[in-house]
Amino acid sequence: MATSFALRIDGAARQQGGNHSPQEDRESRRRQKLQALLTNLKAGDLDAARTAFTALVNFDPNASADPLLGKIGAALLSSNLYAAQHFGLELQNRGMQLPSKATTQQAAANIQSQQPWNVHSAIVRIDLKA
Repeated sequence: MATSFALRIDGAARQQGGNHSPQEDRESRRRQKLQALLTNLKAGDLDAARTAFTALVNFDPNASADPLLGKIGAALLSSNLYAAQHFGLELQNRGMQLPSKATTQQAAANIQSQQPWNVHSAIVRIDLKA
């Protein structure tokens, strides 16, 4: 007695969970990691805040371009929980907005396109011959 199994594999039938794009999913995970950092700062858990900060920056290296996040990282590095909490509160009051990759790339392009500063352009010349 022979037994056979019929299998049909349809690659097009695979669906993502939900209607979110990969970019929306990435933004959602970034927000979750940022929220974990802010929650741990608010709770006063320095070690957990350090772990959350590291997870956020490893997940999205562009996030480290944010000045407030940089200050939070420096405060956590120096074990200054009060300063980290202060900057975390500022970040939260700003609406928890971190720079996106496009924003970071645009800022870098703007810096590169600027002309070098000319030291002599700020010198005022006065005629003392009179």
